[in-house]
Amino acid sequence: MDMFFAYLLIASATPLFLWLDNKKVAISSIPPIILMWVFFFFYMTSSLSPTGHSLMIVLFILNVVIAHVAAFMIYGLPLIRKHMSR
Repeated sequence: MDMFFAYLLIASATPLFLWLDNKKVAISSIPPIILMWVFFFFYMTSSLSPTGHSLMIVLFILNVVIAHVAAFMIYGLPLIRKHMSR
């Protein structure tokens, strides 16, 4: 759970960092972050069902994948294009 909370704090700041580079990615990352905070609240109040735990894990994995794809699109592709054009 500690890793989830640490990732949740980092993910919450991610749209701020992405805003200047890609506004669409920054805006699209906000709903999953809000859902993760909702699941975290339910987890902390011990009112999360086994299905809720499964959804929380799936949402966490989905958000990690989206964040990595976004980072590659924003930072990796321009670097690859720069090296390919030489």
